[in-house]
Amino acid sequence: MTRRSALLLVLLIVSCGQVATPGGPGGPAATASPSLSPAVSAHGAITLRTPAVNAKVTSPVTISGDASVFEANVQWRITDTGGRVIAAGFTTASQGAPGRGAYSIDATYTVTTDTLAFIEVYSRSPKDGTIDESVRIPVTLR
Repeated sequence: MTRRSALLLVLLIVSCGQVATPGGPGGPAATASPSLSPAVSAHGAITLRTPAVNAKVTSPVTISGDASVFEANVQWRITDTGGRVIAAGFTTASQGAPGRGAYSIDATYTVTTDTLAFIEVYSRSPKDGTIDESVRIPVTLR
């Protein structure tokens, strides 16, 4: 690596405020500290503000953000790194598409030890039921 490349890498890491490393097969990425910025779905229709990326959470965990989805229908689930569903449900945002509305859920779950998991918030297509917009973050359940 050239000296200039190394300097650019350091500047990028400092400006982002976190260092990401792969979490292994199916595992969440690790960062130096929880991210304070919201996670956003690919097309920007769903924002997940809490909990923070890589947060250590306890039950009940508040899952909140805003969304612009069909009929304001927001679905959520908590899965372990193997894909098993620990908890799931749905809620309604305060406004449906094309508007943007807030949502908040107090999700209850049970684990016996610290568990690496994912919190996912998503919407389904009214046409065929497939997931058409999704945001997913890694967390540790306690």
